[in-house]
Amino acid sequence: MSMVNCIRFKPKVGCENIVIAETSRIYKTLDGALEKRLVSLSEGEYASVIVWKSMDAFLEVLNRDVRLIDVLRPHVEPYSDGEDFHAFSGPSVDLSNYD
Repeated sequence: MSMVNCIRFKPKVGCENIVIAETSRIYKTLDGALEKRLVSLSEGEYASVIVWKSMDAFLEVLNRDVRLIDVLRPHVEPYSDGEDFHAFSGPSVDLSNYD
């Protein structure tokens, strides 16, 4: 069963190129990912969307010493709730089972 994780964030003014470059660098190290995308949202926000081969592949990266959020944290603005990132993850649903 594949896993999906999404992380939404807003780069600080002048840090957009750093965020894109660092995300690209980290994405190249994600061997357990089936797909990885940095999506440009409205108002200068971005979302990192990664589809993982398995829960184990996701957990392996989650337990690394260097994670995407750790690298990006100095370059993002906190949201009004004080959080630097808004994230969610979970197993993907195979909709072909529901014909």
